Order: sequence, then C-alpha cells, then structure tokens
Amino acid sequence: MASGPPPASGPANGTTGSASSRGALSLAPKPLVQAGTRLAAIDVGSNAIRLVIGEVEASGEIRVLKKYREGVRLGKDTFSTGAISKKCAERTLETFVKFKTFLKEQNVRHLRAVGTSALREASNSKTIVAEIEKLTGIKVDVIDGLEEGRLIFSAVANRVDLGGSRSVLIDIGGGSVEVTFAEGHKIKATQSFPLGTVRLLEILEQRGLKEKHLPTIIEENFRPLRAFLREQLKGKPVEFAIGTGGNFECLGKLRVALLSKTSIYSMTFEELTELTDHLASMTVKERIQFLRLKNDRADVVVPAALVTLAVMEAIPTDTLNIPFVGLRDGILGSLLLGLVTT
Repeated sequence: MASGPPPASGPANGTTGSASSRGALSLAPKPLVQAGTRLAAIDVGSNAIRLVIGEVEASGEIRVLKKYREGVRLGKDTFSTGAISKKCAERTLETFVKFKTFLKEQNVRHLRAVGTSALREASNSKTIVAEIEKLTGIKVDVIDGLEEGRLIFSAVANRVDLGGSRSVLIDIGGGSVEVTFAEGHKIKATQSFPLGTVRLLEILEQRGLKEKHLPTIIEENFRPLRAFLREQLKGKPVEFAIGTGGNFECLGKLRVALLSKTSIYSMTFEELTELTDHLASMTVKERIQFLRLKNDRADVVVPAALVTLAVMEAIPTDTLNIPFVGLRDGILGSLLLGLVTT
C-alpha cells in the first residue's frame, strides 16, 4: 500500500489547506502537560471495540504509540433484539480485561472510554457498563450522537488545516452515521442518523434480502439525512467531504490496491463509484480471501461506501478526503484538554 502525507483540506489536487504529520494530533494552544505522559482512549463501537495509546510530546502533540482492535459486534444483538446477548457481553468483558493489561504494560496514566450507538440503545447497557467497571476499574461513558460528532470533528480539526473552507464530515459506524457541517474550524451543525453499517445489514437479514438490495434499504431510510443536508446547504456550496473512521481508511487503501492510484488520502466521487462496484461484484468471502479484509470489515465496507456516495451526491461534492483519524483520536484530544483545564 502506498503512503504519503495526509490530504490537504481542499480538492484532491491539494490546492488549499495543509495537515500536520501523520501519527500525531496537534492541539492549540500547546497543552501544559509533561512530555512523556501517556494517555489512552477506548471507543466501544457497534462493530468493534478499539483502544489507542498515545504519548504527549514536548511540542504539545500526542504521538500515537499503539492501536488495538477487537471485532466485538455489539450492534448485531442490539439492533436485532434490543439487548446485548450474554455471549457478546462476555466477549466485551474479556476485551476490557485484555485492554487493562495493555494499559498497564504501556504505563498509561490517563484513560477515557466512551460507548456509542449500540450501548446507547441496548436495554442492558447499564448492567454491562457496571460489570466492566467492577471487573477492570474502567468507567465507560456512554455519549450521545452530538457529542460523538463533536469529538470526531475535533480530531479532524487537530489534524487538518480546514482554512476558511466549507466542508461536510461523514463518520460511518456500525450503528449510526454522524454528519457535521463546518465552516473553517467551526461546527455549524451536527446530527446523528441510524444508518450505520451493522444496522443496515441487520435490516437486510430481518427482511430476507441480499447485499444487492442495500441501495433500496438506504434510500428507504435516507429521507431524514437528506432533509438535514438540504436544510444546512441553503444554496451554499461545499468544497469537499471528509470521511473518518475505519471504513474510510479501508476504502482509501483499496483505492490504491484496486484502482492503481498513488494516494490513500483522497478520492473522487467517480473513483468511489468504481471502487464500490468492484467490491459489490465480490462476495464477502472473496473480499476476505483476495483483498485480505478482516471478517468484520468485509461485510460492512459496501454499505459504508454506498451511504457515502448517497451523501456526496446529495451535497453534492466530487471530493472525499480521508485524514485517517476517528473517534478515538477525538477522545484522546478531549482527555488531554481536560488535563490542561483541571
């Protein structure tokens, strides 16, 4: 896979904006936290549970040291039955025990863990959160969609120079899609929509449909998001979209692998359409075998791409930037800022 600097904030040709070095999150003003202090963030998502460990540098940036990911699909239970199953809850507890070991080994001093869509909706989430804290001492803060959108935006704003551009951030998780309108480094509006990839797959399964029916399912559920986009656009053009999270990182890498491009950090609407068609022509097993995608990525990448295309078409914009940041990075930044202000 190709490597290179993160994308500029403007169009694919990089004519505007700039970005800091990959692997470090910059914060301004520089925080007065001792260099070498180690922080960690845990994102309890609907498709996976993720841990990132970072270290504060003398410059005030957070240098990412380690990333861990466990494919515990909490959303599958929550979106089909309304509760997390005993088996899935046990896997969640096992993951947190494992993460606790990693945190100790890395001498992490400060941690913030958050739960998103699946834990927001599961009827037994409070019980599971309490069991996690009892077993590991780690408290999980279940946040709403607005806070999730703000954290994601902060991660992007700390990595990418958005300048005076008007942009739309898209974060596609397992349970929800967070869409944020921004002008420069200021949020104008953010909202969460129940169009996550795992949720869409559950709808397919419940209705006995196949992946080829995803465009129909998305269109049936897209009206609230389309209304939000129209309300926020009000005739003002959007220069570009920004995709955050694991689905977009996967698509960026596949752009290089399947379309013979040189950068993993941006793509056009046409390229994303071509890439989606290519992926949709393969079975999930073929994506795992030939593209070496993880099991829990191979089935969600197509719904993620289709939702992205629908958003880009509705805006409309031809440019998608992928800065390789996500909710975990926003959590890290919020944790550091909290240390500075306390």
